[in-house]
Amino acid sequence: MNITGNWIYKEDFEFGKSEGKVEITQTGNEVIGTFTFTEKVENNYEIEVVEKTKGTISDAKVLLESTEVTALQDDKEIDYLPNCFEVHLVSEDKLVGSTYDSEDVCGVFVLERKRSTEY
Repeated sequence: MNITGNWIYKEDFEFGKSEGKVEITQTGNEVIGTFTFTEKVENNYEIEVVEKTKGTISDAKVLLESTEVTALQDDKEIDYLPNCFEVHLVSEDKLVGSTYDSEDVCGVFVLERKRSTEY
């Protein structure tokens, strides 16, 4: 299964929700991706995040580790803990998984492949 493409990203985590997009490129078993999303912390604030990742597919899953992250809150750059994304390959059009950071903040997400009519 090749997961190269553009994906819609939706995550529920301990303190809120994230929504955005993911661009993934797969070459053999190597995967690189860019997650671009808005993190909405319940009844509090929003953070715009761009997170670059890389990983390797093995046994129908891939662990994407952050290589670079930029986060903005109220148009000001802020510190943001990088995530690890454990992705399970469900089908050509759907990936599911979980995220966690160094403070053990966890979330679950779904990636659905964008179709050309959704761009």
